[in-house]
Amino acid sequence: MEVTRSDDRFAMLPWERLRDKTVTVDGKPYAAYKGLEGAYRFERFVLYIDEVIVEPPGVPSPIRVRVDQAEARFPKDLWSSPVRKSALEDFIARRWLDGARRVGRSRGGRGGVGIEAGGQQMLPRTACRLAEDYVEVRAQIVLPTEGRKAIAKALAALLLEDLAQIVEGALLYAGLNPQNAQRHVEVAEDAAALRAQLVERGLVTFVGDGAVLPREGDSERPLLSHLVTFQSPEELRVTLRAPHRGEISGLGIPRGVTVVLGSAFSGRSTLLRAIASGVYNHLPGDGREYCVTLPDAVMVQVDPGRRVEGVNLTPFITTLPGGEDPTRYRGEHVSALVAQAASISETLEAGTSLLLVDEDTSAPRLLARDVMWRHLAPEAKDPVTPLADLIRPLYAEHGVSCIIVAATGSSLPGVADTVMAMDAFRPSVVTSRAKQIAGEWPAVRVAESRGFGGIHHRIPLGDSLGFLRGRKFRPDAPSARSLTLSRELIDLRMVPSLVDAGQTRAIGAALIHAVERGYFDGTRTLREVLSLLEADLASGGLDALSVHEFPTGEYAMPRRQEIAAALNRLRTLRVKA
Repeated sequence: MEVTRSDDRFAMLPWERLRDKTVTVDGKPYAAYKGLEGAYRFERFVLYIDEVIVEPPGVPSPIRVRVDQAEARFPKDLWSSPVRKSALEDFIARRWLDGARRVGRSRGGRGGVGIEAGGQQMLPRTACRLAEDYVEVRAQIVLPTEGRKAIAKALAALLLEDLAQIVEGALLYAGLNPQNAQRHVEVAEDAAALRAQLVERGLVTFVGDGAVLPREGDSERPLLSHLVTFQSPEELRVTLRAPHRGEISGLGIPRGVTVVLGSAFSGRSTLLRAIASGVYNHLPGDGREYCVTLPDAVMVQVDPGRRVEGVNLTPFITTLPGGEDPTRYRGEHVSALVAQAASISETLEAGTSLLLVDEDTSAPRLLARDVMWRHLAPEAKDPVTPLADLIRPLYAEHGVSCIIVAATGSSLPGVADTVMAMDAFRPSVVTSRAKQIAGEWPAVRVAESRGFGGIHHRIPLGDSLGFLRGRKFRPDAPSARSLTLSRELIDLRMVPSLVDAGQTRAIGAALIHAVERGYFDGTRTLREVLSLLEADLASGGLDALSVHEFPTGEYAMPRRQEIAAALNRLRTLRVKA
């Protein structure tokens, strides 16, 4: 189902009317640009200036540019499936951005056109829309100003010349390099096909041979200066088939418990981050095009100081020092151990079949018991049950697999189905030897577990989210890891699966949408609310979340796991069991 668009807000005007308006605003206060709002028919496209934001001057204003398919001529088979359509829309948005940057440089950077085109991942987003009879880009325009005054000459060049150049290279199939467009679509389709084979092959992730996993610092760009290509160990090498690339061999990690060992700088954390990123498709040339992971996988990191609301900690913590009830724990600024235990419980509540944990970004006490203390005081009562004691019952009772990167948690290999060692970014399988050592060293034995227990489901209370109702504010997400709703700041720095500010804005809009629809009615569990949001996104797309009267290009698709992570960190949230 498509969302009805508000294109009839404006009467269609010929482009000459826009030309005349550019002349009349010259030298006037910046607010005069408000008169540009409207729809204008050019020879090859229609320009919608949906809203001009005049305060403060220089803030980007939303526009849309639409070309009829009779003019654009995008072959139907190039976007004949949801995966292909999303990939082609992604490609068009990136071509638009490239063209806008070239034009901007030629104009000396004065005013210009921008777009939310994304990073290394191909995400469904609202920046481009392919339909049967048109292709449309939703962009932003920075109207030229000098001392808070409108500048007619620069404005005319921007609207009457620059846009036409950008359209030529992005919205006309013949002008955007059809071979590159085909490659973009095929890479996405191959990745989706590989991901679809994981369940039937009993795998949780696949890392193709020849992949480039290291990234440049904290960025998502591949590190090419010291190129190390990935090669899978023979014991875990599998071959999957992609529709365009054909047979691809690589590392296939099976369901169950996997532990990855290695020293510092061995590549163990780099491998785990690549696995975590495999929930998304990647650009051609990224190096991770054929690294795919189950789509609901979640990497859980320590997040000290976060808020926790009504979470059941009892699988991990049976007694709290302040005497609080661990079955419904509430804390405003919690410790690292409690924060990560809560994050795991919340992730299971939202739904996942694969947990990813890195010792380097975890609370040390959460992964395994201290070996020396276990040896010195084997009978000492311990209120904390580490993950090493719980991952086997978690898999047995709930089918949730785990991949854990560890170095000092020496009891973890003893409970693993698969143990890998990383050395200089080269993996090897050491399961048998690790099991032998664990058996010879009683101090690393795993305690007899009482089982994991059920997954706790909470009911969000609508009153705690009432401040979102009836509001027309725009969710503010200056980065992928920060969201502001009204005056509420949600810190998402420890949610690594958020890779795009558009996802974060969509999360804010989704929470507003859920409140407006009455989903938080005091009877539905958090998981049920997430399922309703997923259904709305599946039927209406991201446009269903728009808080404007017109569609915008500011959203990218989040998963239910990221929506839950944001909701759980909202400091006004209240729940009941």
